[in-house]
Amino acid sequence: MKRSLIKVVFVLLVMVFASPQLFGQKAHTSAEEAIRMADQQWLKVFAAGDLEKSVEFCTADGSILAPNQPIATGREAIKQSFSAFFSIPGFKISWQPLRTQVAKSGELGVTSGAYQMTFNDPAGKLVTDRGKYVTVWKKQADGSWKVFLDIFNSDLPPA
Repeated sequence: MKRSLIKVVFVLLVMVFASPQLFGQKAHTSAEEAIRMADQQWLKVFAAGDLEKSVEFCTADGSILAPNQPIATGREAIKQSFSAFFSIPGFKISWQPLRTQVAKSGELGVTSGAYQMTFNDPAGKLVTDRGKYVTVWKKQADGSWKVFLDIFNSDLPPA
């Protein structure tokens, strides 16, 4: 009888101590999925050249660190930065997150991956650029995720 009671107590203790870790892992996985979805939704509006919706994916105090441009902080500066991209003739972009991670606090997450961009140079010749990016996502009060910091750069050597 004592052994059975000890086994039951042991199993209950394991369940009590393991539960927060199991539930925490599930919450982490769910947050990673939400960030991956936000990343791909941002790609959809950005690739479509929708300036307003692209900027709305960023926090009010967010920053974009684009190559060959000063840091764009705040939605107005980000809007100007994105406008420059959208005005490039033949501009097309796609990206794919290869890694997604969420901070233990659950307030920040990161995606990183590869992008490909094409556009026409001043002579009208198609140019293809490939590179990598890191995006820091910040969880909002409504549970959505917005871009707090985004940086990207080319894998190609300078021309």
